[in-house]
Order: sequence, then C-alpha cells, then structure tokens
Amino acid sequence: MRNNNIIYRILKLDKSVYNELVMDSSSGQRAGAIWVVSYLISILSAFTLIRNFSEFLKSNLSLIASGLPEESLIEIRNVIAELEATFAPEASTTALTTALGTGLASALFGISFIYLITKYLLRKDPSFFQILVIYGFSSVPALLNAPILFIDSIGFQSLIMLFTGIYSIVCLGSGLKQVYYLRNIETILLVVGSSVASSLFLPGA
Repeated sequence: MRNNNIIYRILKLDKSVYNELVMDSSSGQRAGAIWVVSYLISILSAFTLIRNFSEFLKSNLSLIASGLPEESLIEIRNVIAELEATFAPEASTTALTTALGTGLASALFGISFIYLITKYLLRKDPSFFQILVIYGFSSVPALLNAPILFIDSIGFQSLIMLFTGIYSIVCLGSGLKQVYYLRNIETILLVVGSSVASSLFLPGA
C-alpha cells in the first residue's frame, strides 16, 4: 500500500487497514517513522502555542493584572519570562531532543501496557510488533497539527490540538479493536489505560 493511501484509510477509520498493516513486515519501520514525524510536529506545535500564549499574556498584562496585588503581578511576569526562556526558538532544539527522547520512552511504556493487558487480562494472543504498528500508525492524525506552525490564533491552535489528540485516541482504539476483536469496553480499557500509563512516565506526573 502506498503511504498516502494508508494515511487516507486511517483517517477515515477504515475497517480493515490495521489488519493489512500488521501482516506487512515493512510496517514496523513505517509505523516508527510516522510516529516520530507526528510527534515532532505535535511538539513543535505545542511550542508554538505556548510561545503565542506567553506573548498574549505579555501584551495583555495590564488588563489581566488589573486589581491584582504587586506580588501576583511579579509572579505572572516571572511565569512569562520562564515560558519565553524555555520555549524561545534558540532553545527549541535542545527542548525538542529532550521531548523526543521522553516521548519515545513514554510510547514504549504505553505499548508495553497494551501488550501485557491484552495478553494476561484479556487473554488474547498479541505480538509486540503488531501493537507497535497499530500504535505508530494511529498517530497519523497528529500530522494535522502542522497548520498550527503557520497560524497565530491561540483559540484555533488549541482546537486543532484537542481535535487531533482525540482523533489519535480513536484511531488507536479502532486499530486494537480490529486486530484483536475486542469489545467496546475492552477497547476503552486499553486506550484509557495506556494513555494514563504513558502520562505517568512523563516528567512532572
């Protein structure tokens, strides 16, 4: 299958695409590549959103801080300064590398969670390769975050990220349900559980 055809079928929640992908030995590499690209776009989009948000706070500080005590105003200014320093374009490379490493470890943690629950709780016969393929290709909706890099509206950027986040979760559930013939409640258990397990691995959790 051509990559553009795969992406289209995943986005439209095709009923058989994941079954076809897990049968293809080359799907592992493609799933990994798609996940990396999708994750990088998502991280860059998040950085853009945060920079725009800090700029919004800075531009409207007089309105936001109206009536607040001096101590609160100082705290808000410190937060803005920290956001600008952390997510400044010149600091993005280091932050991006760190985020990618953390995201990769978190994804592997989530994949392992799905494997263990599917095998020992749901009594299926999963393979780590199959779950890796499903997990990687289910990140396709995150590619739709790309427009965030070129727009300035914080509201629109936030809506896009919320939409693609939910869409990716739906795609993951669709893939797991297709390949392992899960019931709806089992699919929800795996998707929610893997999301929580992955987030617990992230710093600050």
